[in-house]
Amino acid sequence: MKPSITHPIRPWILLPLAAALALSLSACGGGGGGGIASSATQVAGKSTLTGAVIDAPIASAVVTFTTGAPLGQPGALTVGTATADATGNYAVTVALPNTTVPLFANATSPDGQVVLTAYLGASNAVLTAGSLTAANLPNLIISQVTTAALAVYVANGGSYATLTPTLYAALLAQHHDDILALSAAIKAVADGYCAKPSQDKDTEDMARRIALNGATTGTAAGTAAGTTGTSSTLTAASNALGSSCDSNLKDLMQSITSDARWAPELDLGDVLEQGAPAVAAGRYSLQGVLAQSGMGTVPMRPTPPASSASAAALPAALSVLPPGILNTVVTVDAHGDVSSTNASVRGVVVSNLMTLTVQDGQGNTYVLAGKVGLLPAGFVVGGMPAAASSASGPGSPAGGAMGYGLRMGGRTQSTQPSGGVLTRFDAVLVPQGSQPGWSAITPTSSEDNHGMRCQSGQFGVRLMGTGSTIGGLVLGACVAPQTTGLALSPAMLASNQDASDDDFRPGSSVSFGTFALSNTSSTPYIVSAPTVTITRSTAGTGTGSVTGQMFYVMGAKDMIFSTGATTPSNGLFVMNENPLDKLQESQSNQDH
Repeated sequence: MKPSITHPIRPWILLPLAAALALSLSACGGGGGGGIASSATQVAGKSTLTGAVIDAPIASAVVTFTTGAPLGQPGALTVGTATADATGNYAVTVALPNTTVPLFANATSPDGQVVLTAYLGASNAVLTAGSLTAANLPNLIISQVTTAALAVYVANGGSYATLTPTLYAALLAQHHDDILALSAAIKAVADGYCAKPSQDKDTEDMARRIALNGATTGTAAGTAAGTTGTSSTLTAASNALGSSCDSNLKDLMQSITSDARWAPELDLGDVLEQGAPAVAAGRYSLQGVLAQSGMGTVPMRPTPPASSASAAALPAALSVLPPGILNTVVTVDAHGDVSSTNASVRGVVVSNLMTLTVQDGQGNTYVLAGKVGLLPAGFVVGGMPAAASSASGPGSPAGGAMGYGLRMGGRTQSTQPSGGVLTRFDAVLVPQGSQPGWSAITPTSSEDNHGMRCQSGQFGVRLMGTGSTIGGLVLGACVAPQTTGLALSPAMLASNQDASDDDFRPGSSVSFGTFALSNTSSTPYIVSAPTVTITRSTAGTGTGSVTGQMFYVMGAKDMIFSTGATTPSNGLFVMNENPLDKLQESQSNQDH
């Protein structure tokens, strides 16, 4: 068995880790920081906010809006309250200060065990917007994702008082796998599949502890913080909830990233989505991959909720189709309405938030939501001009044609009790006849290697598996861009250790052979490898392997791994920010 791997600390632009530890420790013990806004607070008007408290819907949750920090934290001022209805929905009019102070939504279940938080952006931006719903501000759905994001932010040195949409966008990009893993842990406990650790008073307290454990590297730092010193948030979550919860964490990670409610909260851009559509008006080729997760949308909570770490299992998996390729032509008008001539695709773009209804030609209809962003310069070459109006959307990237990446989750439309199959949709909107510039994808700094040793012209990528088949498996890969796609080979860390491992069993030996992801002439922005074999060896349990097909869509934040043609199982390998997936909100705004 090889030594346990310590993953390098990811590049971060906030406070040093020592400051994060001090901040987290100062917040321990509860109490304080929950003041009421005084008459001296500069208030310019009121905003009406409509949202939901949803992990599973939390009926009668108390929703509190604060500025400066989440409820109960130093610097928090309460500016409004509401009570969710029986389905977890709420609506409230709050008086907000006309300043850039950060605004937070906080929700507490009637029994006080489930506590969730969300960052809503700058107070004056929300105030200016007036009335908002989750269609414009996805984080008004106060959830396990929004709670996890804030916990990871603080664990990595962030200060609530200085949080901005720009920093929040960087957080989502650079710590995608940490936030996803922690989201799964929060949902597992809130929905009763796994027991809350006895030392944690509520889910928010648990999230902060797991995030801090996941961010801590090195024995000295771990000792100072009173933590175990693990360096993966998923490993920390598994340690906190017990190994019997691991199968739930695997499935919940894929469920969350494939859900239309959570996908917009996990991804690109400012939290507030208003204004002109991010996609310029015109005609585009829509090329994408639909990957059914095998999990239903209707939550089935265990009865009674789990009382120990030996949790009840998630609902039985549904049958799924192999990943489906979508290739059609769509039109986006100046108002952001999306349609295809054969009526197989329709939807709307509001700023960077897109919703779509898609028919796959096999009798399935998908309802999807997520973020759309501009592909970097050089990723799209040539093609027919989109005939865009200069009044709609951003201008073309310097030196290249304009194309967009779509990162979406959703479900199949169904009348079955399961409510449809949760599905991930990765796609591009590109000029008709254009070609992808795969070879133009290059590292921009040494940080792009994520601590891995790669040859010149390559960059490192850490791929973390989700789903029952590959959940927790980590592939450390060196990526070599090629004319027709990408070549991936096993990477080594600077310490000469393998960069691949298993976050549920640190120290296991995980390996894969070099493989090439190549495109076809009909869908050049989609690359795939027909056979990828991943092997894991663990002392005492032997060696096992899984073989499947890998798919990747230009600009996506995950690779899709599918096993078996007769009874397929689809999983996702998610990534943190790297040269493959640096989408922009617009040509003038990288968002971080």
